[in-house]
Amino acid sequence: MYLTKLLLRDFGKFHNDELNLAPGINVVEGAEGSGKSTVAKFISGILYGVRRPSDEETELFGSGAAAGGEGNKQNEYDNMRPEGRSGYSGTGYIKADGKSYLVDRTFLTGGKTSVLDVQSGREVQLKDQDSLAGTLIETDKNAFKDTCIISGLEDDGNEEIAVYLGNKLETGTGSLNKRDVLEYLEAEKAKNDPRPLIRRLENLDSEIETYDDVDQAVTDNKRAMRQLTDDFAIEAAKRKRVARQMVENEDGTVSYKEDEELGEKIDRLTAAEKTFGAEERASDRDEDDEDEEKKDKKKLSDNIFVIFLTGIFVVGVIAAAVYLLPFEDAVRKLFIIFTAIFVVITILFGFKDKGYFDSNDEMTPTEEDFNRVLEELEEERDSREELEFDMTFAREFQEKKDILKAEEKVLMDRKNKRDRLRAEQSKVFKKKSELEEEIKAINLAISTVEQLSQHFQEQAAKTFVPYLSEYVDALTGHAYGSIVSDAREGLCVEGYSGRTPVEKLPKEMADRVYLAMRLSIAKHTMKEQLPLVIDDAISFATPEEAQVFLMVLKDLEMEQIVILTKDALLSEALKATGMQYNYVQLA
Repeated sequence: MYLTKLLLRDFGKFHNDELNLAPGINVVEGAEGSGKSTVAKFISGILYGVRRPSDEETELFGSGAAAGGEGNKQNEYDNMRPEGRSGYSGTGYIKADGKSYLVDRTFLTGGKTSVLDVQSGREVQLKDQDSLAGTLIETDKNAFKDTCIISGLEDDGNEEIAVYLGNKLETGTGSLNKRDVLEYLEAEKAKNDPRPLIRRLENLDSEIETYDDVDQAVTDNKRAMRQLTDDFAIEAAKRKRVARQMVENEDGTVSYKEDEELGEKIDRLTAAEKTFGAEERASDRDEDDEDEEKKDKKKLSDNIFVIFLTGIFVVGVIAAAVYLLPFEDAVRKLFIIFTAIFVVITILFGFKDKGYFDSNDEMTPTEEDFNRVLEELEEERDSREELEFDMTFAREFQEKKDILKAEEKVLMDRKNKRDRLRAEQSKVFKKKSELEEEIKAINLAISTVEQLSQHFQEQAAKTFVPYLSEYVDALTGHAYGSIVSDAREGLCVEGYSGRTPVEKLPKEMADRVYLAMRLSIAKHTMKEQLPLVIDDAISFATPEEAQVFLMVLKDLEMEQIVILTKDALLSEALKATGMQYNYVQLA
C-alpha cells in the first residue's frame, strides 16, 4: 500500500497545500520549520486519525508521549490543529491491492471520515470510524508509528537508543516502558490497599459484640411492661369491687352501696392502661410477626365497592327475573323499586354494624389522663374518710412503670447505637470487597504485563534481534560493526577500538546507530507493506555518505519510502546513482 497524493486543507501550518507522492523513494525537502514533521503526522492521521488522548492516558503515558515530542501543547491533536482557522481536515489518495481509494477526514472531535473506492464510486464501510486498520490495512496505529515513522534523536538524546530498544524488547512498543507501567500499577495497588478497612471491620466486630444482649434485654423489658399492665388491670378490678359506701337502711341495718362515680374513675384508669398495653403489644406483634401481618388482607365483605356492586347485581338479577314473569308493568316497577330500597337499607345497616357511622372524635386516654384521674382519686380519698379502698397501688404502679420506661430508653439507645455500628460495618465490608476486587484486577494486569513481556522478548529473539546490527557498519562508515549489550555498560556499539556505550557516542554517530537499528527493526517486523517515513533522522557530510544511505534503503525493499529532509546532498546522491525517485519541495 502506498500514498499517491496528500491534500492538507487545514492541518498544522498548511492550508490547501498538495503533495504528490509515488511508489519507491520520495524526497520531501524543506528548510527548518517548513513543516516536515507535520507531513509525517498528516500521513499517520490519514491512515489512523488524530485522536485527543483521555486524561487517564495522559496520566499513564505522559504528555510527551501523547504529543509525540513536538511543540508546547499537551497532545498531538492540539499541536496539529490550525490556529486562527475553524477547519481541521485533509484528504489522502491511497493505492492498495490494485485499487485506488480517496480518504477524506475531518480531524475535529466527532468529525467524519469517508473512504471512497474511486473505481466503483462506492463508499467503503470502516470497521473503526477513526482508523483504516481492519479495513484497508491490518497494522494498528501504535505499531505503525513505532516502526514506520522514524524521527531523529533529540539533543542529548543518546539515552533514547537504549530506552527504545529496551521498550521494544519488553513491551513490543518503543514508546511504552514496562517499568513505568508496573510502577503505575503498583501505585494503584497501594492506593486501593484494603488493610485499613480490614482493621476497621475487626474493631467494629468487637464493638458490636458488646451489644449482643441488647435484643434480649429489650424483649424482657417489654414483657415486664406487659405483665405490669396486666397486674394493674387485675388489681384495679379488685379495688373497684371494694370501693363502696356504708348506708344505714330504714330498718336499722347496714348495707354497702357501690360508688358509681368512683367506679367510673377506676374504669378510666384501667382503660388507659389497657390502651398503653395494647399499643405495646401491637408494636411487638409488628416486630415479631411482620411477615404474618403482610399476609393479612382486607376481607372482601369490608370493601365498599364490592358491597355496592353486589347490591346492584342483586337488583339487576331480580329485575331480570321479574321481567321474565307474566306481571303487569306497574307491578314490575313497584317490585323492582321495593327491592332496590330493601337492598339499600340492608347495605346501610351493614355499614352501621361495621362501624362506618361511628364517631372517631373520642380520644384515646393518654398518660396525662391517667395521672389526672389518679390525682382526683387521691383527693377524693382524702376528702371522704368513709371510702373503703386504698389507691396507693396505682401510684406504686406508676413508679414501677417509670422505672421500666427509663430502662427502655437506655436499652433503645444501646440498640440504636448497635444498629448504627452494623450499618457502618455493612458499608465498610462492601468497600473492602470492592478494593479487594480492584487488587485482584491489578494483580492480573501485572501478571499479564509480565507474560506479554516474556512473549515480546521471545518474538524479538526470532525477528529483529539477530539482525539488529545489519546496517550499523554501513551507516557508521565502518567505525562500528555491531550493537551489543554489556552487563556493566549497558547498550554498546562494538568496533575495532572496542566497546563504546551508546550514551557516550557523539550526536552524529548516535543518530546513525539509532537509524540503523530502526531500519533493521522495520525490515524484519513489518507484516505488510506500509509507507516508511524517515523524518530528518540523518545528515550527510559527503555525497558518498548519502549514497550509502540510499543503498541501505534499497535493501529494505519497501513499497514506499518518504524521506523528509533539509539535506540537499540526498537529491544529488540520488541523481548520481541514477535511482528512480520522486522529489517534492516544501515552501
